[in-house]
Amino acid sequence: MNAAPTSWWNSRPFTADLIAAAVLAVPVLGFSTAMYGPFLGLLHTVVCIGPLAWRRTHTDLAALALTVPHLLQLWLVQVPAPGNVAVPFMIFAVAAHGRPRARPWWLATSVLAALAAAGDWAAGSVETTILIAGLLLSLVAACWALGALTRSLGESRVSAAERARAVEQQQVQQVQLTASEERQRIAREMHDVVAHSLAVIVVQADGGAYAAGMDGDPAIRLATAEKALQTIRATAHDALGETRRLVGVLRSDSGTEREPAAGLGEVFDLVTHLADAGRSVRMEVTGDPLLRSRLGPGLELAAYRIIQEALTNAVKHAGPDARVLVSIDHAPAVLTVQVRDDGNGSTTHDGLGHGLIGMRERVAAFGGTLEAGNHPHGGFVVIARFPTPSGRTP
Repeated sequence: MNAAPTSWWNSRPFTADLIAAAVLAVPVLGFSTAMYGPFLGLLHTVVCIGPLAWRRTHTDLAALALTVPHLLQLWLVQVPAPGNVAVPFMIFAVAAHGRPRARPWWLATSVLAALAAAGDWAAGSVETTILIAGLLLSLVAACWALGALTRSLGESRVSAAERARAVEQQQVQQVQLTASEERQRIAREMHDVVAHSLAVIVVQADGGAYAAGMDGDPAIRLATAEKALQTIRATAHDALGETRRLVGVLRSDSGTEREPAAGLGEVFDLVTHLADAGRSVRMEVTGDPLLRSRLGPGLELAAYRIIQEALTNAVKHAGPDARVLVSIDHAPAVLTVQVRDDGNGSTTHDGLGHGLIGMRERVAAFGGTLEAGNHPHGGFVVIARFPTPSGRTP
């Protein structure tokens, strides 16, 4: 079965529901006009069928808007009306898309409305009242059950998609962790190669200098110095080749060149990515951005990682409706980065604590300070201050 129509229906709820309401309004308008005349028939159709256009986008308000004309109908008219056909659709919508707290109230309202309609339409006959009440209550139960089933299936699909994304993310993180461990091993190897080679070079240089300055046969001294220089040359050549090879491995990932280290210039991409994902995130830069030229790549990377970690914590712990502000201030003597949300404040999740430990280590490496905690006006704030090299403004 082609999923394109279903995808279009779910991605444009108001447009789809408006079209469905318009289609349903055509026969309702015909019956209403025959019963009440042109003006009242049109009015009846609009107030009864119109709310269905918002049955998924503003479910509870649409249900309330539909309730009012039906209460008036029970008061003014003792027979069913064409617009009553909208009620089963709205009951289904409330069960499928309504707010959890409001759903029990709407179910109770539907049951009471069914009983009231049965008593109003039966014209005093007990047998007829029981029959109509049974039919209407069965209709309410069927519509509510279908709506609840639709909601449950939708939640199951979302949960399954989230689990799949979590597994995929875990696999990606495992690959990255393995690659990082391998790069660390190679870095240690490179350190050993360089340290050993430099030690050999120093020893040979000392020996050559000693041979050049000692007394004795000039030919022997020259040969000793030449041998030392040849050893230095060979050792340096080998060390340079090995260093280039290891650095090439560190800079490559499956044969492709790795991207340069992230810096403050990539913070905007982080903010844009979260905003595109539906989160309320914005960014502001104050001070003199030209002062960024004083910052080294390592400091910029540390500031970027702190912002990235703080944004990750805000997304995970602040709540889906929290607003997040990323601030970068370039002052002559200090770079200040701040990430503040107005969400739930601090939590006891391990991820937050480990993230703060990593942030403090990054800031401490550059002689800076880190502040993290609940903000006086609500939410959580992370502030990192990095001292910058002194000098004139570029």
